[in-house]
Order: sequence, then structure tokens, then C-alpha cells
Amino acid sequence: MRNQVLASRDAEVIVVGGGPAGSTLAAALAEAGREVLLLDKARFPRHKPCSDYVNPAGAELLAEMGVLDEALRLGARRMEGMIVHAPNGAAFTAHYARAEPGRAALGLSRYQLDRLLLERARAVGVTVCEGAHVRGVLENSGRVTGILATIDGSRDALRASLVVGADGRHSAVARTLRVASPLRWPRKTGLAAHFRGVAEGNGFGEMFVGSRVYAGLALLEDGLTNVTVVANTSDVARRPGSIEQFFAAATQELPAMARLLDGAERVGTIRGVGSMACRARQTAGNGWLLVGDAAAFLDPFPGEGIEQALRSAMLAAPVIDAALDGDDCSAAALAPYRLARRRAFTAKRQVSWIVQGFVNNPPLMNHVTARLARRDELGLTLAGILGGFQPATRALDPRFLARLLRP
Repeated sequence: MRNQVLASRDAEVIVVGGGPAGSTLAAALAEAGREVLLLDKARFPRHKPCSDYVNPAGAELLAEMGVLDEALRLGARRMEGMIVHAPNGAAFTAHYARAEPGRAALGLSRYQLDRLLLERARAVGVTVCEGAHVRGVLENSGRVTGILATIDGSRDALRASLVVGADGRHSAVARTLRVASPLRWPRKTGLAAHFRGVAEGNGFGEMFVGSRVYAGLALLEDGLTNVTVVANTSDVARRPGSIEQFFAAATQELPAMARLLDGAERVGTIRGVGSMACRARQTAGNGWLLVGDAAAFLDPFPGEGIEQALRSAMLAAPVIDAALDGDDCSAAALAPYRLARRRAFTAKRQVSWIVQGFVNNPPLMNHVTARLARRDELGLTLAGILGGFQPATRALDPRFLARLLRP
């Protein structure tokens, strides 16, 4: 059956996007014996606007994939906790290692992490085509049959039994299938840059919440620190000066952060990303499937983006493999993936919406931060939830929320 498929198609599966979700899924399918073609418009390694942060659950997934040791060899920094600063200066520490011994987040640039995962995919047999700009999908009788891409200046039609969109928030696959759905709130723009010489405290990451912006610091390889500022999209659009001036002014609005950046030197450019809240109305259909940010993305204050990208790929791989075994990549055959996503991500997504409510309401953020600082058990529970190694449902328990919010 497999040879018959490949006689009429360029691959069994075409994966669009070589980030963590796409590379991980492609590698899993190749290890299962599938013929996989991965396309990305970039040429790797490349920098990407991102917090460069992998939460503890994501770090565990890297260990399961066998790449954690290589990530550490490349200089990934362990962060055993995250210090969260409220607008009024109050702070609490989400201490992962205290919530569960051995737990830690990782700081590693996407320049290194994405290259590492893509090379792993290549090593297990994935055919990787860089510099391939996917324009859209091919459809026949309501079924996706391949993609259209510009490769080396020429437009090519490539066919497969299944097309996977792993091409991020602005997914060409989701857009041409008309399932992409930007959310009305929160409308945020992220700006990220690397700095050298940032003052370090105890080796933890840090988040700073202000009245109109929030920002984060993640420790990276080679003495670098990722500095990410998230602001209202309207404020960025109406800025009176350059992006560099806006970025500098935003960091000065956060005094505790400004002190850490005093004397630090920016390395490279400021990279921006908008539309920081989107989802696909449908994550799988006849001949297609979405993983990672192409399926859903929410303003990433909890720092779960890489973990969810890796996990969505791991959820998709066995479903796709079974569908290919049965020569049936219909929406019905791929439905178990949608159900698996719902079980894995719904509660955590609800927690993320609650966190957004705190971050966008300074008095509430001040109150919650003070409660967490005073009530150690609440802080440790939340650390486990934000770190991804304790059930998100614990934060949705009315008793937990009452203890967190009561005066």
C-alpha cells in the first residue's frame, strides 16, 4: 500500500513549518516508517520573535525525545522558578523546584532549539526543504490533496495523503482552508530582543506587569537574556517614534525591570509579532490537520507555547499513523486528534484566560500577587500548574479561586 501511495504522491505526509511542532511531528512519523516531506520558508538556523522559554513540562518532553542533553550542551539555562512582579511592586515566586523537586524551565534561543529539532527530524529520515514558501493547499472534491509552494523561484504542486499545517499563527494552511479565526481579545503585540549584561539575581526567570505593558526575562545560552515586551497593539501602532524607542520606553515603565537592564547591551534587532490571540475553528478535516500555534495561540504569559507545540505533535502522530495505515485521512479518521486536544488543553486554556484577566487588571494583579506571596501553598500549587506538571483543573476548583481572590 505504501509504495502505491508514493507512486502517485510526493510523500505520504507534507508538514508545512519546521518549528517545534512541525519538526517533532515529522520526526515521529518518520520513526514510524512514514515518508514525510517538511517545508519551511526560512533557512535554518534563524532567529524568531519568541520568549525563548520552555516551561518545566516542555523540558520533560524534550527529555522524552532524547534531546535535552544536547540542549544543555548548547548552553540551555535551567530556571527553577519564575519571579512575578505586580504593578505595585509586590512579587511572588513560582518556584518549580519547590513544588516538585527536579523541575525547572529552560531558556534556549529558538535559533538553537529549532535547529536542534529540525536536525533530529532530518536524522530520522524526514526530507527537509528550506526556503520553500507555501502559498496554499490543493483541494479536490472537498479534500486536501497537497500544497502549492514556491521553491527556488518556481511554483510547484506537491501532493500527499495528508497535509499538516505547523506554520504558526499566520498559517497559510489554516488561512487557505478558511478556518483561521483571530480573537477579538486580547489584542497584543510582542516585541523581543536579546541583551548581554543583564543583572541576574538567583538564576530565575522574571515577569513584570505594568499598567499597560508586561514583560519577561529568560536566561539563555552564551550569557544572553531574552527580553520580551507585550503591549496593546493599538499602543504600538500609535507610537510617536521608532520601535526601538517604544521598546525602551516600555521597559522604563517597569522600574524593577529597568534596574536589571541598566547597563545591558542589546544584541541584534528587536523582532515583533502581532495577532497574539487566535485559534482555528477546526483543527482537522479531510486530508489536513493543524498542530502548534496554527491550531491555537493565546498571549503567552503562562509560558506554555513550546510545551503545547510539542504535545500537540505527540497527540497527532499516532492518529495520523493509524489513518495512513487504514488509507483513510478523512475528517472522521482524524477526529481522535481533536478529542485528544480537547482533553489535553481545555483546562489549561481556561487557566490562561483567568491569568489574562489578572494581567489586564492592575488592581486585581496587585491583590492576587500579594495573596500568593503570603500563602505559600497557593503559590506552589500555581507554580505546578503554570509549569505544566500539575493538573490545570486544580486552578479551576472554586475553593482554590476563593482562597486566591478573597480579601
